[in-house]
Amino acid sequence: MNSPAVARRYAQALFGARGGNGADVRRAYGELVAALRGEASLRLAVANPRIEAADKARVLRRLLPDAPPVLESFLRLLLERRREDAIEDIYEEYCRLADDLQGEAEAVVETALPLSDEDVGRLQKVLEQRFRKRLRVVPRVDPAVLGGVRVRVGDQLLDDTIRSRLTRVQQRLLAGTELGG
Repeated sequence: MNSPAVARRYAQALFGARGGNGADVRRAYGELVAALRGEASLRLAVANPRIEAADKARVLRRLLPDAPPVLESFLRLLLERRREDAIEDIYEEYCRLADDLQGEAEAVVETALPLSDEDVGRLQKVLEQRFRKRLRVVPRVDPAVLGGVRVRVGDQLLDDTIRSRLTRVQQRLLAGTELGG
């Protein structure tokens, strides 16, 4: 991907052109991204610079026969401008824009061990109060976390892992401040 700014700019353009609430665009675009992530041969074909943009567009049209016209036009534009590498990043940014409009967000929660459904529910309530949004909690196991929890909501990061706590203690010691509190 070229840059987050490119993804944001294209996502904003699609978001502005979508009409209605954009649920049909999000659904169809999501199907495309799932197919790209799940099918290596499709991903390679779309990324192949030797395949003409028009041929790639025909493949995508067959893959998404019910795609809204605005999405078809948008994807064709991306292919013509050789922005195939940005398709997934643009989708992620588009989803963030749609979520923001509806007061929702995704919270990626990383822990060393899997969370129970009950733990996820409790954590969701606490995080929704903290961020003042409806959240979809996406739990992920990351053995590097060791202990504690790391939460990412949009561009905000709450890091309450053992590693981050130890880093803060180290910084205080090096700065010569007290550890209390």
